Amino acid sequence: MDRTNELEEQVQKLTGEVDEMRARMARLEGGEPAHPNGPEPKSRRGFLKFGAGAVMGALGMAAAKVVPVAAATNGNFILGAANAAGLPTTLAGDTTAVAGGPNPVLKVSAVGTNATLLTAALPPGGLNGAVQALGADGTTAGQFEGIDAFATGATAWAVYGLTDTGTGVVGESNQGIGLYARRSGRIRQEGLALAGNPSYLPNTFEQVRDANGVLYIHSLTGAGQARWRRVNTVRVDASDGTGAFFKPFRLVDTRLTGGPKAGSTYNDHVVINAGSGASKIPADAIGIVGNLTAVGYNSIGFLTIMPKGPAYDPSVDPSSVNLIPGAGAVANAFIVGLGTGGTVTVFIGSPGSSNYIIDITGYIQ
Repeated sequence: MDRTNELEEQVQKLTGEVDEMRARMARLEGGEPAHPNGPEPKSRRGFLKFGAGAVMGALGMAAAKVVPVAAATNGNFILGAANAAGLPTTLAGDTTAVAGGPNPVLKVSAVGTNATLLTAALPPGGLNGAVQALGADGTTAGQFEGIDAFATGATAWAVYGLTDTGTGVVGESNQGIGLYARRSGRIRQEGLALAGNPSYLPNTFEQVRDANGVLYIHSLTGAGQARWRRVNTVRVDASDGTGAFFKPFRLVDTRLTGGPKAGSTYNDHVVINAGSGASKIPADAIGIVGNLTAVGYNSIGFLTIMPKGPAYDPSVDPSSVNLIPGAGAVANAFIVGLGTGGTVTVFIGSPGSSNYIIDITGYIQ
Protein backbone atom coordinates (compact mmCIF):
# COMPACT_ATOMS: atom_id res chain seq x y z
CA MET A 1 0.00 0.00 0.00
CA ASP A 2 1.47 3.31 -0.96
CA ARG A 3 1.61 6.42 1.23
CA THR A 4 -1.39 8.10 -0.44
CA ASN A 5 -3.75 5.19 0.23
CA GLU A 6 -2.55 5.00 3.83
CA LEU A 7 -3.26 8.68 4.41
CA GLU A 8 -6.71 8.42 2.82
CA GLU A 9 -7.61 5.58 5.22
CA GLN A 10 -6.45 7.68 8.18
CA VAL A 11 -8.64 10.56 7.02
CA GLN A 12 -11.68 8.26 6.71
CA LYS A 13 -11.06 6.77 10.17
CA LEU A 14 -10.66 10.18 11.83
CA THR A 15 -13.77 11.49 10.07
CA GLY A 16 -15.77 8.60 11.54
CA GLU A 17 -14.48 9.33 15.04
CA VAL A 18 -15.42 13.00 14.68
CA ASP A 19 -18.98 12.09 13.62
CA GLU A 20 -19.34 9.73 16.61
CA MET A 21 -18.13 12.40 19.08
CA ARG A 22 -20.51 14.96 17.58
CA ALA A 23 -23.44 12.56 18.16
CA ARG A 24 -22.41 11.95 21.77
CA MET A 25 -22.07 15.66 22.42
CA ALA A 26 -25.54 16.24 20.97
CA ARG A 27 -27.02 13.69 23.38
CA LEU A 28 -25.28 15.33 26.36
CA GLU A 29 -26.43 18.81 25.34
CA GLY A 30 -30.00 17.49 24.95
CA GLY A 31 -30.63 16.97 28.66
CA GLU A 32 -28.65 14.38 30.51
CA PRO A 33 -30.05 13.82 34.12
CA ALA A 34 -28.49 15.87 36.88
CA HIS A 35 -25.72 14.21 38.79
CA PRO A 36 -26.96 13.27 42.29
CA ASN A 37 -23.78 14.23 44.11
CA GLY A 38 -22.89 17.55 42.48
CA PRO A 39 -23.00 19.69 39.33
CA GLU A 40 -23.62 18.18 35.93
CA PRO A 41 -20.57 16.70 34.30
CA LYS A 42 -19.42 19.72 32.32
CA SER A 43 -15.93 18.33 32.53
CA ARG A 44 -17.12 15.35 30.55
CA ARG A 45 -18.59 17.50 27.82
CA GLY A 46 -15.43 19.61 27.85
CA PHE A 47 -13.36 16.50 27.57
CA LEU A 48 -15.36 15.39 24.56
CA LYS A 49 -15.05 18.85 22.99
CA PHE A 50 -11.32 18.78 23.59
CA GLY A 51 -11.11 15.30 22.12
CA ALA A 52 -13.12 16.35 19.10
CA GLY A 53 -10.81 19.31 18.60
CA ALA A 54 -7.80 17.07 18.80
CA VAL A 55 -9.28 14.70 16.25
CA MET A 56 -10.13 17.60 13.96
CA GLY A 57 -6.56 18.79 14.29
CA ALA A 58 -5.28 15.34 13.43
CA LEU A 59 -7.69 15.24 10.53
CA GLY A 60 -6.35 18.53 9.25
CA MET A 61 -2.77 17.33 9.61
CA ALA A 62 -3.56 14.16 7.70
CA ALA A 63 -5.31 16.12 4.98
CA ALA A 64 -2.41 18.53 4.77
CA LYS A 65 -0.14 15.63 3.96
CA VAL A 66 -2.29 14.74 0.98
CA VAL A 67 -3.22 18.17 -0.40
CA PRO A 68 -0.21 20.14 -1.76
CA VAL A 69 0.32 23.53 -0.12
CA ALA A 70 -0.04 26.51 -2.49
CA ALA A 71 1.82 29.72 -1.79
CA ALA A 72 -0.28 32.87 -1.64
CA THR A 73 0.26 35.62 -4.19
CA ASN A 74 3.73 37.07 -3.61
CA GLY A 75 4.19 34.43 -0.93
CA ASN A 76 7.14 32.06 -0.50
CA PHE A 77 7.48 28.36 -1.00
CA ILE A 78 8.37 26.38 2.10
CA LEU A 79 11.56 24.41 1.55
CA GLY A 80 12.05 20.99 3.06
CA ALA A 81 8.61 19.61 2.11
CA ALA A 82 7.89 17.06 -0.60
CA ASN A 83 4.89 17.34 -2.92
CA ALA A 84 3.60 14.27 -4.74
CA ALA A 85 3.35 14.77 -8.50
CA GLY A 86 -0.28 13.78 -8.77
CA LEU A 87 -0.72 17.05 -10.62
CA PRO A 88 2.10 19.13 -12.13
CA THR A 89 3.10 22.40 -10.53
CA THR A 90 3.31 25.19 -13.09
CA LEU A 91 5.51 28.20 -12.47
CA ALA A 92 4.16 30.95 -14.72
CA GLY A 93 6.27 33.97 -15.55
CA ASP A 94 4.98 37.48 -16.02
CA THR A 95 5.62 40.17 -18.60
CA THR A 96 6.77 42.85 -16.23
CA ALA A 97 8.76 45.47 -18.12
CA VAL A 98 12.08 45.42 -16.28
CA ALA A 99 15.59 46.12 -17.48
CA GLY A 100 16.79 43.20 -19.53
CA GLY A 101 13.38 41.58 -20.02
CA PRO A 102 10.60 40.01 -17.92
CA ASN A 103 11.20 38.50 -14.51
CA PRO A 104 12.46 34.91 -14.54
CA VAL A 105 10.04 32.11 -13.67
CA LEU A 106 12.53 30.67 -11.20
CA LYS A 107 15.74 32.12 -9.88
CA VAL A 108 18.13 30.15 -7.69
CA SER A 109 20.99 32.29 -6.50
CA ALA A 110 23.89 31.51 -4.21
CA VAL A 111 25.53 34.01 -1.90
CA GLY A 112 28.81 35.21 -3.31
CA THR A 113 30.34 36.91 -6.31
CA ASN A 114 28.97 34.67 -9.05
CA ALA A 115 26.25 37.15 -9.94
CA THR A 116 28.92 39.75 -10.67
CA LEU A 117 30.92 37.25 -12.70
CA LEU A 118 27.85 36.32 -14.72
CA THR A 119 27.00 39.94 -15.45
CA ALA A 120 30.53 40.53 -16.71
CA ALA A 121 30.53 37.40 -18.87
CA LEU A 122 27.22 37.88 -20.68
CA PRO A 123 26.13 40.55 -23.15
CA PRO A 124 24.16 43.58 -21.90
CA GLY A 125 21.00 42.44 -20.16
CA GLY A 126 22.64 39.58 -18.28
CA LEU A 127 20.92 36.24 -17.87
CA ASN A 128 17.30 36.59 -18.95
CA GLY A 129 16.21 32.96 -19.09
CA ALA A 130 13.01 31.68 -17.51
CA VAL A 131 15.13 29.72 -15.03
CA GLN A 132 18.25 31.25 -13.54
CA ALA A 133 20.75 29.34 -11.44
CA LEU A 134 23.99 30.69 -10.01
CA GLY A 135 26.32 28.10 -8.50
CA ALA A 136 27.86 28.53 -5.08
CA ASP A 137 31.23 30.23 -4.84
CA GLY A 138 34.03 28.11 -3.50
CA THR A 139 37.46 26.63 -4.04
CA THR A 140 36.61 22.94 -3.73
CA ALA A 141 35.81 20.89 -6.82
CA GLY A 142 32.11 20.29 -7.14
CA GLN A 143 30.99 23.63 -5.71
CA PHE A 144 30.64 25.50 -8.98
CA GLU A 145 27.60 23.95 -10.69
CA GLY A 146 24.68 26.19 -11.43
CA ILE A 147 22.38 23.32 -12.43
CA ASP A 148 22.92 19.59 -11.92
CA ALA A 149 20.81 17.21 -14.02
CA PHE A 150 20.80 13.41 -14.12
CA ALA A 151 18.74 10.93 -16.10
CA THR A 152 19.19 7.18 -16.19
CA GLY A 153 18.96 4.84 -19.15
CA ALA A 154 20.43 4.71 -22.66
CA THR A 155 17.56 6.72 -24.14
CA ALA A 156 17.35 9.37 -21.41
CA TRP A 157 18.38 13.01 -21.78
CA ALA A 158 19.64 14.77 -18.67
CA VAL A 159 19.52 18.19 -20.33
CA TYR A 160 17.55 18.92 -23.50
CA GLY A 161 17.70 22.22 -25.37
CA LEU A 162 15.22 23.01 -28.14
CA THR A 163 14.56 26.13 -30.18
CA ASP A 164 12.77 26.96 -33.42
CA THR A 165 15.46 28.79 -35.36
CA GLY A 166 17.94 29.77 -32.66
CA THR A 167 20.55 27.82 -30.70
CA GLY A 168 19.40 24.93 -28.53
CA VAL A 169 22.28 24.90 -26.03
CA VAL A 170 24.96 27.55 -25.47
CA GLY A 171 28.09 27.01 -23.43
CA GLU A 172 30.23 30.03 -22.60
CA SER A 173 33.34 30.67 -20.58
CA ASN A 174 35.48 33.75 -20.07
CA GLN A 175 38.81 31.93 -20.19
CA GLY A 176 37.87 28.30 -19.68
CA ILE A 177 36.02 25.65 -21.72
CA GLY A 178 32.63 26.41 -23.21
CA LEU A 179 31.53 22.77 -23.64
CA TYR A 180 33.16 19.82 -21.88
CA ALA A 181 32.48 16.18 -22.74
CA ARG A 182 33.59 14.52 -19.52
CA ARG A 183 34.45 10.88 -18.72
CA SER A 184 34.00 9.07 -22.03
CA GLY A 185 34.62 12.26 -23.99
CA ARG A 186 32.02 11.22 -26.52
CA ILE A 187 30.20 13.80 -28.66
CA ARG A 188 27.50 12.74 -31.07
CA GLN A 189 26.27 14.83 -33.96
CA GLU A 190 23.34 13.73 -36.07
CA GLY A 191 23.97 13.76 -39.78
CA LEU A 192 22.03 15.58 -42.45
CA ALA A 193 19.44 13.68 -44.46
CA LEU A 194 21.53 13.97 -47.63
CA ALA A 195 25.17 13.44 -48.50
CA GLY A 196 27.33 16.33 -49.62
CA ASN A 197 27.35 20.04 -48.89
CA PRO A 198 24.54 21.24 -46.59
CA SER A 199 21.74 23.02 -48.43
CA TYR A 200 21.83 26.07 -46.15
CA LEU A 201 24.41 28.78 -45.58
CA PRO A 202 26.86 28.22 -42.73
CA ASN A 203 27.22 30.31 -39.62
CA THR A 204 30.72 31.48 -38.85
CA PHE A 205 32.75 28.54 -37.47
CA GLU A 206 29.82 26.14 -37.86
CA GLN A 207 30.43 22.44 -38.53
CA VAL A 208 28.05 19.67 -39.58
CA ARG A 209 28.10 16.07 -40.80
CA ASP A 210 26.27 14.76 -43.83
CA ALA A 211 24.36 11.48 -44.20
CA ASN A 212 27.64 9.60 -44.68
CA GLY A 213 29.22 11.10 -41.58
CA VAL A 214 31.55 13.35 -43.60
CA LEU A 215 32.43 16.53 -41.74
CA TYR A 216 31.88 19.95 -43.33
CA ILE A 217 33.10 23.15 -41.72
CA HIS A 218 32.64 26.85 -42.36
CA SER A 219 35.16 28.38 -44.74
CA LEU A 220 36.26 32.01 -44.66
CA THR A 221 36.37 32.13 -48.45
CA GLY A 222 33.80 31.60 -51.17
CA ALA A 223 30.17 32.60 -51.36
CA GLY A 224 26.87 30.88 -50.65
CA GLN A 225 27.14 27.12 -50.21
CA ALA A 226 30.74 27.35 -51.39
CA ARG A 227 31.50 28.56 -47.88
CA TRP A 228 31.20 24.94 -46.75
CA ARG A 229 34.51 23.04 -46.89
CA ARG A 230 34.73 19.29 -46.65
CA VAL A 231 37.26 18.05 -44.08
CA ASN A 232 39.40 15.37 -45.77
CA THR A 233 41.99 13.15 -44.12
CA VAL A 234 44.88 11.17 -45.55
CA ARG A 235 44.45 7.63 -44.24
CA VAL A 236 47.33 5.21 -43.76
CA ASP A 237 45.38 3.02 -41.33
CA ALA A 238 42.97 0.20 -42.06
CA SER A 239 39.62 1.21 -43.51
CA ASP A 240 37.79 -1.14 -41.10
CA GLY A 241 38.38 1.25 -38.19
CA THR A 242 40.47 -1.18 -36.14
CA GLY A 243 43.47 1.13 -36.13
CA ALA A 244 45.66 -1.44 -37.89
CA PHE A 245 48.08 -0.23 -40.55
CA PHE A 246 47.18 0.12 -44.22
CA LYS A 247 49.33 -2.25 -46.23
CA PRO A 248 50.27 -0.75 -49.64
CA PHE A 249 49.13 -2.79 -52.61
CA ARG A 250 49.55 -2.82 -56.37
CA LEU A 251 46.47 -1.68 -58.24
CA VAL A 252 47.68 -2.50 -61.75
CA ASP A 253 50.74 -3.76 -63.64
CA THR A 254 50.19 -3.72 -67.39
CA ARG A 255 53.15 -6.05 -67.89
CA LEU A 256 51.01 -8.76 -66.31
CA THR A 257 47.58 -7.69 -67.53
CA GLY A 258 46.80 -5.99 -70.84
CA GLY A 259 50.31 -5.28 -72.07
CA PRO A 260 51.79 -1.93 -73.18
CA LYS A 261 49.37 0.93 -73.78
CA ALA A 262 49.60 2.88 -77.01
CA GLY A 263 50.49 6.55 -77.11
CA SER A 264 47.76 9.23 -76.82
CA THR A 265 45.34 6.80 -75.11
CA TYR A 266 43.30 7.19 -71.92
CA ASN A 267 43.26 4.11 -69.67
CA ASP A 268 40.77 3.84 -66.79
CA HIS A 269 41.23 1.95 -63.51
CA VAL A 270 38.59 1.60 -60.80
CA VAL A 271 40.00 2.33 -57.35
CA ILE A 272 36.91 2.11 -55.08
CA ASN A 273 36.74 -1.29 -53.35
CA ALA A 274 40.11 -2.27 -54.80
CA GLY A 275 42.46 -4.17 -52.51
CA SER A 276 41.49 -6.70 -49.89
CA GLY A 277 40.99 -6.99 -46.14
CA ALA A 278 42.22 -4.06 -44.11
CA SER A 279 43.81 -2.51 -47.21
CA LYS A 280 40.58 -2.29 -49.18
CA ILE A 281 39.78 1.20 -50.47
CA PRO A 282 36.46 2.26 -48.87
CA ALA A 283 33.51 3.35 -50.97
CA ASP A 284 33.61 6.90 -49.61
CA ALA A 285 37.29 7.51 -50.44
CA ILE A 286 37.83 10.61 -52.58
CA GLY A 287 41.48 10.18 -53.51
CA ILE A 288 44.58 7.99 -53.32
CA VAL A 289 48.29 8.39 -52.58
CA GLY A 290 50.83 6.23 -54.36
CA ASN A 291 53.48 5.79 -57.03
CA LEU A 292 53.21 5.69 -60.81
CA THR A 293 56.02 3.83 -62.59
CA ALA A 294 56.66 3.86 -66.35
CA VAL A 295 58.43 0.74 -67.54
CA GLY A 296 59.09 -0.90 -70.91
CA TYR A 297 58.43 2.25 -72.92
CA ASN A 298 59.88 2.63 -76.44
CA SER A 299 59.86 6.36 -76.99
CA ILE A 300 60.18 9.71 -75.28
CA GLY A 301 57.12 11.30 -73.71
CA PHE A 302 55.29 11.26 -70.38
CA LEU A 303 52.51 9.60 -68.34
CA THR A 304 49.81 11.45 -66.42
CA ILE A 305 47.50 10.03 -63.72
CA MET A 306 44.32 12.02 -63.07
CA PRO A 307 40.67 11.66 -62.00
CA LYS A 308 38.43 10.20 -64.68
CA GLY A 309 36.14 12.77 -66.22
CA PRO A 310 37.85 16.16 -66.48
CA ALA A 311 39.13 17.18 -69.89
CA TYR A 312 42.90 16.92 -70.31
CA ASP A 313 45.05 19.02 -72.65
CA PRO A 314 48.47 17.37 -73.12
CA SER A 315 49.96 20.63 -74.36
CA VAL A 316 49.42 22.58 -71.14
CA ASP A 317 48.30 20.20 -68.37
CA PRO A 318 50.92 18.67 -66.04
CA SER A 319 52.54 15.27 -66.34
CA SER A 320 53.20 12.73 -63.57
CA VAL A 321 56.20 10.84 -64.99
CA ASN A 322 58.57 11.95 -67.76
CA LEU A 323 60.01 9.15 -69.88
CA ILE A 324 63.84 9.18 -69.92
CA PRO A 325 65.45 7.48 -72.92
CA GLY A 326 67.75 4.66 -71.93
CA ALA A 327 66.31 4.26 -68.40
CA GLY A 328 64.72 0.92 -67.65
CA ALA A 329 61.97 2.47 -65.52
CA VAL A 330 60.96 5.88 -64.17
CA ALA A 331 58.74 6.42 -61.12
CA ASN A 332 57.15 9.32 -59.28
CA ALA A 333 54.86 9.72 -56.28
CA PHE A 334 51.38 11.15 -56.76
CA ILE A 335 48.28 12.33 -54.93
CA VAL A 336 45.18 12.23 -57.10
CA GLY A 337 41.46 12.53 -56.59
CA LEU A 338 38.99 9.92 -57.76
CA GLY A 339 36.80 10.76 -60.69
CA THR A 340 33.62 9.27 -62.12
CA GLY A 341 32.81 5.93 -60.49
CA GLY A 342 35.80 6.16 -58.16
CA THR A 343 38.14 5.81 -61.12
CA VAL A 344 41.55 7.20 -62.14
CA THR A 345 42.80 7.61 -65.70
CA VAL A 346 46.35 7.18 -67.01
CA PHE A 347 47.14 9.12 -70.21
CA ILE A 348 50.07 7.99 -72.39
CA GLY A 349 51.64 11.20 -73.72
CA SER A 350 54.04 9.57 -76.14
CA PRO A 351 54.24 8.69 -79.82
CA GLY A 352 55.24 5.22 -78.69
CA SER A 353 53.82 2.79 -76.12
CA SER A 354 54.53 2.12 -72.45
CA ASN A 355 53.77 -0.24 -69.64
CA TYR A 356 53.08 1.23 -66.21
CA ILE A 357 52.53 0.25 -62.58
CA ILE A 358 50.18 1.92 -60.05
CA ASP A 359 50.98 1.27 -56.38
CA ILE A 360 48.66 2.65 -53.67
CA THR A 361 50.23 3.58 -50.33
CA GLY A 362 47.28 5.42 -48.76
CA TYR A 363 43.94 7.01 -49.47
CA ILE A 364 42.01 10.20 -48.75
CA GLN A 365 38.63 10.02 -47.04
